[in-house]
Amino acid sequence: MKQVVQSLADGSRGLREVPVRSEAISDEGGTSMIRVLLLHAGEVPHYRVPVYNHLSCYLRDRSFALTVTSEGIQPGNATDVKFHYAQMPLSLSSIARTVWRGKFDVVIMFVKLSDLYLFPVYLVVKGMLRRKMVWWGQGKDLADPDARLKNAAYATEHALCDAIILYAEHLRKLVACRFQHKVFIANNTLAFTYPGLPLGSKDKVLSSRNICTRKNIICMGRFQKRKRVDQLVAAIQLMNRPDIGLILVGPDTERVLDNVDGPNIYKLGPIYDDQRFDLLSAADVYCLPGAVGLSIVDAFYCGLPFVTEEGDESAEIGYLKHGENGFVVTRGDVRELARSLLLLLDDDELRARFAEAARKEVAVNASIEQLCRGFVLALRYATRQYVSEQQP
Repeated sequence: MKQVVQSLADGSRGLREVPVRSEAISDEGGTSMIRVLLLHAGEVPHYRVPVYNHLSCYLRDRSFALTVTSEGIQPGNATDVKFHYAQMPLSLSSIARTVWRGKFDVVIMFVKLSDLYLFPVYLVVKGMLRRKMVWWGQGKDLADPDARLKNAAYATEHALCDAIILYAEHLRKLVACRFQHKVFIANNTLAFTYPGLPLGSKDKVLSSRNICTRKNIICMGRFQKRKRVDQLVAAIQLMNRPDIGLILVGPDTERVLDNVDGPNIYKLGPIYDDQRFDLLSAADVYCLPGAVGLSIVDAFYCGLPFVTEEGDESAEIGYLKHGENGFVVTRGDVRELARSLLLLLDDDELRARFAEAARKEVAVNASIEQLCRGFVLALRYATRQYVSEQQP
């Protein structure tokens, strides 16, 4: 492999950057297709599979042929893999060999800084093989935004790549001004196929899980300390309302729920696919005090107002509009958290108004088409086919 890469480097000397136009494959109409390889570090989580299914079709219709490669797909995935997928151990040699043999024109980097092959891939794929490279992510490590070494590494990636895809518009501030010209936004979201909970099914869904409370707050996802679920439990205890329940759904990877118990607290463990959407649709309010992620998209899709605490930056927090589709309360203020939850639970008209705004937010700003559009614009820019303000 070393000799192959060296020969490629020697053969590429003196080449200049030109618009990419791959003749390797064509669609049914004979249109030339640009080959795109998405490097997904680790395993592809189950919620990304329908996203990549949709993205693949969207790109194909716009003359981009997508292949996703990773070290596997999360066990238990129930969605058919409809995109072109190649499973392999990710390393410098395997990636370089795949790019060369597959005649890929563009490589999208969805790789963590901790992956040792990261910068060697830039050296070989961009520096030697002269392929275009696109960076996809949040801009920086949002959990550690002031880490100088990490920030320097991110800035280096931003400088090396031909285009940058960010999870959200408000993350632009994390990218240096000199790179703003190549920034494109693909709002981080999910691809939904859930048809909705049939009318009159709410009580049936709740009773099937032995949930007896009339009004319910739900929190769903992987439970971790950074999500500060203890604040939510404290708020429930402060309310002391026998008609209000707390539904906790997801794996407890850090055992934060070990000491959480009570007559109106329902710890259901992991629940996936449409069953989790049934539960979301049967609840009344979603609350996650810390580390808001894609759970807000699930909640809004099911028409649940969202309550969280201030102080955590995330890509998805941009969907929350305080006083319109949810509340952002003072961090650590359990009384304010309880008051906000009670306001939504007890005011049916307000909750209905917030629910409608939540659904609208998903339809307008968190649609899968918005994500796909950002990818198309970034790929067109990277391959010198971009025209400002054009529609893909």
